[in-house]
Amino acid sequence: MGFSSQAGQVLFRTQSADDTFPADFAAEHRAMKLRSGSLGPNRDLLVTDPEIGGGRDTVDAYLGAVSWAGDYEFYARLEALPTLLKACLGEAGSATASGVNTHTVTPLDSASLPRLGIEEKIGDGMETYHYIDGVVNTFHLEAEANGYLMGTAGLIARKQTAGETPTAVPSWDDSPMIVGTNIAITYNAISLPAKSFGLDINNNFEDDDFRLGSFYMGDVIAKSREVSGSLSIRPENSDLWRQAVYGTTAAVAPGGLTTKSALVITCSTYEDIVGSTPLTKSSIAITIPKVALEPYALEPSGDDVIENDVSWRALRPVAATDICTVVVKNSFADIA
Repeated sequence: MGFSSQAGQVLFRTQSADDTFPADFAAEHRAMKLRSGSLGPNRDLLVTDPEIGGGRDTVDAYLGAVSWAGDYEFYARLEALPTLLKACLGEAGSATASGVNTHTVTPLDSASLPRLGIEEKIGDGMETYHYIDGVVNTFHLEAEANGYLMGTAGLIARKQTAGETPTAVPSWDDSPMIVGTNIAITYNAISLPAKSFGLDINNNFEDDDFRLGSFYMGDVIAKSREVSGSLSIRPENSDLWRQAVYGTTAAVAPGGLTTKSALVITCSTYEDIVGSTPLTKSSIAITIPKVALEPYALEPSGDDVIENDVSWRALRPVAATDICTVVVKNSFADIA
């Protein structure tokens, strides 16, 4: 008979306390539709080495400590997405005006980021898990000009229990999706003719803090944060190349300093937020105040139009300025 993957469900809720599955999970979760993905165990079968005086065969094996990790791939819908963004970056504030809910998500300097309680139903009744102390280790957004805005979230969880009862009526995020025709990118306040983009946030969580006397990690601690990405672009002049390779757009020879400019990625739906006055689109705006371009080569080929993949790295030279800010406008008043 088998089990269909499509009959599963994944639900998220921010924990109010570490090591505790949210008591209000059934009422306050967000259910995210996925393209694929689940959390899997990271666990070793501990087998013995050969012993002098023993036989040629392995004599025993035990199970070691365990954690869970995996990637969720999804079309980026803007009602469930802020829950993952808050877990990835750390802080969020919400405000409502004229029928529009605005959620501003900013990075937290602390190495302890918000934890998620997660419910994962595999297939049509094959198994249902609860996860405790889930963290968003990596977060990725991407889009092409003739495609959808899509995302991938890489999660790590400290604990899992099986045999749970799945939430009967999940609060699905059925909000509109976003396509490339509704995505705009500016660099140094100048619109870029980008054909595609990618954005990556990596919290570099430590995932091996196993301790004697326990099957589970003692904690999950975020290390150095990296914010980076790439653009595929048909250049209209050589300014970006000069800035990336020489340091400034006016330079004619290599220098040592880098130009740091603001990158803004704005994505919106075709649909308006119901009840908004004036009518307002659901949207996500990502602002990164200081971005340096990585050096790249111009690569002409035959009669091809010149295109380049330009990689960039976000910087934070001033501690008082956040490395990035994400503003989401949607129809939900709060973040789960």
